[in-house]
Amino acid sequence: MEAALLTLMFISFLCLSYNLLTVKDRRKSSISVRLEYIKNQDGHNEPADELSLSFKERVIKPMLDNIGKAMMKLAPREMISGLEEKITMAGRPNNWSVRNWLGFQAYLVFGLPALILVLFLQFRIDLKNLALFLPASVLIGLLFPNMVLNSRIRKRQAEVSKTLPDIMDLLTVSVEAGLTFDSALAKVVEKAPGGTLASEFETALQEIKVGKSKKEALYQMADRIGVQDFRSFVGAVIQADQLGVSLGNVLRIQSEQIRQNRKQRISEKAMKAPVKMLIPMVVFIFPSIFIVLLGPVVINLIEMFSK
Repeated sequence: MEAALLTLMFISFLCLSYNLLTVKDRRKSSISVRLEYIKNQDGHNEPADELSLSFKERVIKPMLDNIGKAMMKLAPREMISGLEEKITMAGRPNNWSVRNWLGFQAYLVFGLPALILVLFLQFRIDLKNLALFLPASVLIGLLFPNMVLNSRIRKRQAEVSKTLPDIMDLLTVSVEAGLTFDSALAKVVEKAPGGTLASEFETALQEIKVGKSKKEALYQMADRIGVQDFRSFVGAVIQADQLGVSLGNVLRIQSEQIRQNRKQRISEKAMKAPVKMLIPMVVFIFPSIFIVLLGPVVINLIEMFSK
């Protein structure tokens, strides 16, 4: 009976972790799905619409949301604001809020030690090792969500750095053709849909339309992206707008500077490559070469001295 209960708990933990880590990002939240349903239907089949949502949207996310509510009462404000900033820079993966991430972290912090404790008690493993595994599991639960967010942030910033020169060229051509800066941003959103920069430009345009100043919208967009080249571009655009300088010339200069910075980063990575290659060579290749070259000599010496 205890073995069956342990197996059921372990399978449930694995299934829940798999759904949390492997589910793809959804562009539509549950609220947008409901609004679309109300718009297109007469509203009599609401239970069917609820059942059409994924298991994560119906069960996992509300559970983590409830756990996160309790954690937000205990967490300091600095931690919550820092986590909110990280989630924003990561592009809000899975449409999770701060409460969802805090709930996920609490689930790992308390779930992993409980699972390890049950395994130790069930299989009667030496309890001396428990003092090592329990703190390690708590540390994993604390660090793993931050590692996921940091990985998403790096991936998003790498995508922005890669596509920024081409986007800058499109902006420059659009402005020099006679479009305003807002119209040029709309042209970028139209020509490059689905990318990180295009979605951020679309968000900034929507904020400007609802009454936010261009300066505030652009600075907030730079904070959400967190790339230094993009911050320089935003600063140059705002300064040109305030001073009345030709925006086309500013964009062309910024485009050339961004491409130059990109070439310098590529050259830096190329110069670091030989140093990074030295580690696997020393660890894996050199021992094999020594074995091939010196192995027969060592065998002959052993045979000679044994006689």
